[in-house]
Amino acid sequence: MPTLRLPIFLLLTLTAALLAPAAQANQHADRASEKPAEKIKVAILTGQNNHAWMIDSPVLKNILDDAGLFQTTILQTPDRASENKAAEWQAFKPAFGDFDVIVLNYNGEMWPDHVKESFEDFISRGGKAYSFHAGNNPFKGWTAYEKMIGLLWRGNKDGKRIYFDDQGNQQVMQPGEGPGAGHGRQHAYIVDTHDNDHPIFKGLPDQWLHAKDELYHGQRGPAENMTVLLTAHADKATGGTGVSEPIIWTIPYGEGTVLTNVMGHWWKGQKEGPALACAGFQTILTRSIEWLATDKVTQAVPDDFPTKDAVSVRKLKPYEPLAYIHIPGVPGSDPVASCNCSIPTDPTKVRPWARHAHWLHD
Repeated sequence: MPTLRLPIFLLLTLTAALLAPAAQANQHADRASEKPAEKIKVAILTGQNNHAWMIDSPVLKNILDDAGLFQTTILQTPDRASENKAAEWQAFKPAFGDFDVIVLNYNGEMWPDHVKESFEDFISRGGKAYSFHAGNNPFKGWTAYEKMIGLLWRGNKDGKRIYFDDQGNQQVMQPGEGPGAGHGRQHAYIVDTHDNDHPIFKGLPDQWLHAKDELYHGQRGPAENMTVLLTAHADKATGGTGVSEPIIWTIPYGEGTVLTNVMGHWWKGQKEGPALACAGFQTILTRSIEWLATDKVTQAVPDDFPTKDAVSVRKLKPYEPLAYIHIPGVPGSDPVASCNCSIPTDPTKVRPWARHAHWLHD
């Protein structure tokens, strides 16, 4: 049988045709590997608070979104002063499972049972939550929530107290002994890291100076399975207790985890928010959320991270205050269905409740 001989140009053409699908598959694989990782989905749950939730919530959103790792949504509960509050609460059914982490910026009336049960189920099944500042204040008597948070704003009879002595040893005070929840004067204070190997704090200084803020002391609660990551000495000269108080801690609940950070005070009527503008606070916030969602931290330590001797305060981005704000006793703060939240050019035309917004100083 004669041997089939193909012209060289035809042989090369056939070879290229045979190899093309494999090459295209490799290109598609390369492009797939270059696809950016899906962003961490975060929900800031707010709507009632004795603090300026309408201001600090969008500030928190800006901080998270600017990190480039997060897709942040703000969920607002019904307004405490709403005339249709009962119906609005019945219709309020946040899909906690759609998010990787829930940021609790809420300090108001008790949630209805269907919301409480949904949140408990979310955490029990592996959900993650970050309790922000006054997020440890509400829901007295909701046993599951109090176990998730561990230490809360409660009287001295409402649970154990955790503090640290001068040698850094954790101490437990029983119910009825010592002070209940409180804080001294706002001031800048040094915080102490308790676990330098924890992903949130790895590479950060052992101590650093947090910008002007409240320093919670005497918090009370079940205090079960707590891992304290950050403390601060509550100096008696500023109205503190004279011992080191827990500032950041974590608690497992079911398959989930809750991290509490009591830093971040921004009072209604307060003109600026140095606690949230602190580069240390912002770094801890974004690293905490990433760790909660992924069990790791990929973020580098920023060049402007504070030292033990100097605070580091960043300029906050412009933001839009949230709508339907009601502050009892403040003229002009009646609930509104919507608001024109564009950055004003004439401060005299800004509603009274918004005149302390940070963008008015820019």
